[in-house]
Amino acid sequence: MVGLLLCSAMAVDVGFAYVTKAKLVKAVDAACLIGMTTLSQGQTAAQTLATNSFTANYAVTPLDSVPPAVTVSFSTSSGQEVVGATGTATIHTIFMGLLPGFQTLTVNASAQALRGTLAMTIVVDRSGSMASNGGQQAITAAVPTFVNYFNNTVDEVSLVSFASNATADVAIAHQFQTPITNAINTMSFTGGTFGLGGLTLAKAQEDSVIPTQGENLVKVVVYFTDGLVNEIQDTFNCTTQWGATLYNYGGYDTGSSVDFFVPSNGTDWGGLVSYNHQNVPPHTPTPPCGGVTTFTSQIDGSQKSFTRANVTADAQYRSLQTANALRAEGVYVYSIGLGSDPSQTFLQEIANDPASPTYNSSQPTGEAVFAPDCSSPNSAVCNQELQQVFQTIAAKVLLRLTQ
Repeated sequence: MVGLLLCSAMAVDVGFAYVTKAKLVKAVDAACLIGMTTLSQGQTAAQTLATNSFTANYAVTPLDSVPPAVTVSFSTSSGQEVVGATGTATIHTIFMGLLPGFQTLTVNASAQALRGTLAMTIVVDRSGSMASNGGQQAITAAVPTFVNYFNNTVDEVSLVSFASNATADVAIAHQFQTPITNAINTMSFTGGTFGLGGLTLAKAQEDSVIPTQGENLVKVVVYFTDGLVNEIQDTFNCTTQWGATLYNYGGYDTGSSVDFFVPSNGTDWGGLVSYNHQNVPPHTPTPPCGGVTTFTSQIDGSQKSFTRANVTADAQYRSLQTANALRAEGVYVYSIGLGSDPSQTFLQEIANDPASPTYNSSQPTGEAVFAPDCSSPNSAVCNQELQQVFQTIAAKVLLRLTQ
C-alpha cells in the first residue's frame, strides 16, 4: 500500500507540480519582459505593470493553496539595466498529503532581462503637404512622447528631417529628449519630398555610433512620411561657368513637374534653364546651369530624361538601396505612413516588413505601420492614430532591446 501511495504521489502530485511550474515560468517571464519594456516610465510604474502582468498570466485554480507571489527587482550590470523577477506558487497535494509535512508543495521560478543600449534615428517628413493634412500637428505631438519611452542617459537618439532638402536637426547623442522636442516644435513644413536624403543622413548618424566591447547595441531607424519619395540628388557637369554642381531634383506630393532645388536650404529654382543667371522656360526641365539634358539612372545605368515618372522611380529605387544598406549593417528599419498618399507596398519594402512582396528573412525584420485617417489640420483622430502608431513602434523597439 505504501508503495502504491508513493507511486501515485509521483505520478499525480509531482505531475501537478510540473504543470504549475510551467505556468509559473510563463508568468515570471512575462513579468520580467513587461518590467523591462516599461522601465522608461520609472521603477515604481514598471514594478506595478510587471506584477499585473504576472497575475494576468498565472491562472489561479483550486489547486493553489495561496495566491502566487512575484518579486520584481531592478539593478545594473556592466552599464546595462537588469530586471529580475522571482515567482512562488504553493499547491495542495492529493496523495502526498497523506504523509505528514507534505500537504502542500512549493515551486519557484525566476527570470532576468538585460536591456541593451539603443542608437536610433527618427526621420521626419516636413514637406508642405504636412501643413494641410493634419500631419504637422500630429507629428509635433507624437515625437516628444515617443522619445520619452527611451532612456535619456543610456540611449542615443537623433532627429533627421526632409522636404526639398534633408537636414540632421539633432545629432545622435545622449540627453536627446529636450533637443528633439525643441527641434520638432520649431520645424517648418514646406517643400518637396526628398525622403532619400533623410534615409542617407540616417545612415550617417547610425554609422557614427560604434559599440564598445561586449555592448548589446541595437540600431534602429524610424522613417515617417505622408507621401511618395520623388526627389533625388546628383552632380551635373554644367557647361556654364558654374561647372560641376550638386542639385536636388524631383517634385512635390502633387503635380507632374520636375523642379531643381538647392541641397543646402531647399530653395526651388523651378523647372528652368539658367544661362548667365537669366532664367528662361525650357521645352523640357533641365538643371538651371545649362548643358545637361538627362540624368544617369541608378536602376540600370542608362541616361533618362527629366520626367516625374523617371525621377520618382529612381528615388524609390535609391531609397530601397539605402534601406538595404542599413539592414546589411544590422539596423532595424521601421516605417510610418500618414494619410492615404504613401504607398503601403513601398513602405513595407523600406521596413522589410513580412508583408512586403520583397521580404528578405535573412535581413533584420522591421514593420510598416499606418495612420490613414489624416486629411485635415487639427484632426483629433489623426493625432490619436499617430500616437498609437509611435507607441506600437516603441514597444517593438523596447522588445528588441531586451534579452
